[in-house]
Amino acid sequence: MSDEDAPTASQPDAGLAERLEAGELVRWIYLYGDRRRLSAILLAAVFGVSLVLIRAGLITPAEAGDVTTLSGALIGGMLPFITVVLAINQLILSEEFGSTGAFFQRLEETAEYRRRIEDHTGYRPSPAEPSEFLRVLIEAKRKTALGLQNACRDRPDDVESRVDSFVSQTDPQDRDAIETLADVRFGSFDVISVILHYNDPWQLQIVRQLRERHRDSLPGPADEQLERLEELLGDIHIARQYFKSVYMQQELADLSKILLYVGFPTLLGGAFVIIAYGNLLALGLHFYVYVLVVSATITALFSPFAVLLLYVLRIATIARRTAADFGPFVLQQELPEEETKTLEFS
Repeated sequence: MSDEDAPTASQPDAGLAERLEAGELVRWIYLYGDRRRLSAILLAAVFGVSLVLIRAGLITPAEAGDVTTLSGALIGGMLPFITVVLAINQLILSEEFGSTGAFFQRLEETAEYRRRIEDHTGYRPSPAEPSEFLRVLIEAKRKTALGLQNACRDRPDDVESRVDSFVSQTDPQDRDAIETLADVRFGSFDVISVILHYNDPWQLQIVRQLRERHRDSLPGPADEQLERLEELLGDIHIARQYFKSVYMQQELADLSKILLYVGFPTLLGGAFVIIAYGNLLALGLHFYVYVLVVSATITALFSPFAVLLLYVLRIATIARRTAADFGPFVLQQELPEEETKTLEFS
């Protein structure tokens, strides 16, 4: 096989740290940052900008009409959030409704998948906790790859070198994933990071190429290991996609709940400002009191938008990177400022 025919693959990810030129900040904003903490930072920035606009005279706390008009406009923009929350809940609940037959079929399919995993890994019973389940799969895949490497010792140079190259480039990713998954619970972004960046589609493509192009040169044990690798990589892919879907459902549920928590008191506060701000001005309090009231009102009315922005940003980033990630078909989209490296197996 010539260099032009050599399979290429995305560089196995130990994490985004090696893939993002923009560094920690972009990774934290798009994926790793706690959404509530990021919301607080964004709202603090809105509060600061409000103070600057007041100081510049673009917002005048002494004019009740300006403040009530601004509050009314922001409240009007918040009303569509009710529709957003209802749509999110409808999307989540659509997965929960069904007949007894549908639930029975889902149960049977899940049980069959778990039996398949137990046959492929030898681990019985298969773990019930998602992160441990995925760790067992990746560990079985790593051991199988090392078994393939041993089975190809003293084979023709091109076979041995390609298998060694495959193992040397995938084994670090496997070990990092196993270590990450060892002591974490599903729902933390550490698990999602492994799900998001594990490179099984490219690994599956390379394994298939090795098996097809060197079929006559491979000993029986090596061919069996390659077949087992195909099965395990398929199992890993199914687990990744399923757990990613579950995680995104949880994120949407959290988003829906937080929008209600934030939106309802904000709506009441904004309505109070519209009704009472003129009377508040009549009390003749210190000017800075009105500055703080106006800035706090603007910040509060922006809070649902901040929550929606940051949650949807992460959900959309995850979906964009894995939208066409199925088996050997790899069309992963990159994050802003992300550079995808490639390698060749010589």
